Amino acid sequence: MATLPRVLVLAQGNHFETIFPERVRSELESFAQAVYNDLGRDMTEAELRERVGDMDACITTWGSPKFTADVVAAAPRLKIIAHAAGSVKPVVSDAVFARGIVVTSAAGVIARYVGEMALLFTLAALRQLLRYDAALKQERVWRVTGVPEPDTLLDQRVGLIGFGRTGREFARLLRPFDVELLIYDPHIGDAVGREYGARLVSLEEVLTTCRVISLHAASLPGTRNLLDATRLAMIPDGVAFINTARGALVDMAALVEELKKGRFTAALDVFDPEEPLPADHPLRDLPNVILTPHVAGPVRTRYWEMGRYAVDTVRRVLAGETVPDAVTAEQLATIA
Repeated sequence: MATLPRVLVLAQGNHFETIFPERVRSELESFAQAVYNDLGRDMTEAELRERVGDMDACITTWGSPKFTADVVAAAPRLKIIAHAAGSVKPVVSDAVFARGIVVTSAAGVIARYVGEMALLFTLAALRQLLRYDAALKQERVWRVTGVPEPDTLLDQRVGLIGFGRTGREFARLLRPFDVELLIYDPHIGDAVGREYGARLVSLEEVLTTCRVISLHAASLPGTRNLLDATRLAMIPDGVAFINTARGALVDMAALVEELKKGRFTAALDVFDPEEPLPADHPLRDLPNVILTPHVAGPVRTRYWEMGRYAVDTVRRVLAGETVPDAVTAEQLATIA
């Protein structure tokens, strides 16, 4: 009887229970000998190094230690690191790619839910949902004054800044609304735009001509404060401005100043430099702002999808198959 490959699962605590419920563990155990983190806390790098010597695969998630050169050297059998979360940057090093270890990420799973949240934000902002809700509940009025007229998403021009996985999921959800889709992303070509029925344009064209502007770019040194005071001032009155990506993409102080003018509506799930958002932050007092506390990703009851994705990629790699959406060393420079 052939020996089953050994797979180390690093999740612990609540993350273990939600990402690896029994049905996901059963799937993993159907083809591998699973070894689970029994420390009751996240492993340290040293503890990981002690445990990887006979592992064929590792499944990581939030809080997992980094696979440094020392860890990789201690894992001669390791073929894949499957990350049951989004960004792999906290857990991989150059040594991982130099050894040819496959790296996968559940970012595609997470993107579905971020796209859903971007759609929700867009509709709520255009329809002035929260302002009408507040008027009926707090002001106890029926005919609301001082609130912009509600608008529709149908046939609008929508601009996406960044077109990675979350941007593409949002674009997919926009199809029934027959929008004109504009994309700013210097890392993709026209062929990708055509695949989604979109036109690639400059950042300035997105900012100055779109009724909806939605951010989907990665937070990188080159994208920090991508939308500074000058670019935020380009946004026309009446726009729905959506950020489910990263707060660092926007000069937050400049955004606050623009929003104080009441020119457009913003729906924000992410902030910079502080999360949680301070209790006295001016964004909390602006009627033209919708705020959520960094919850655009999958709801907790769907975390198991990340675990299932990681288990599936481990199974495929250990069976000698190719994973088409594996993360490459080159991609690390442009992904979140």
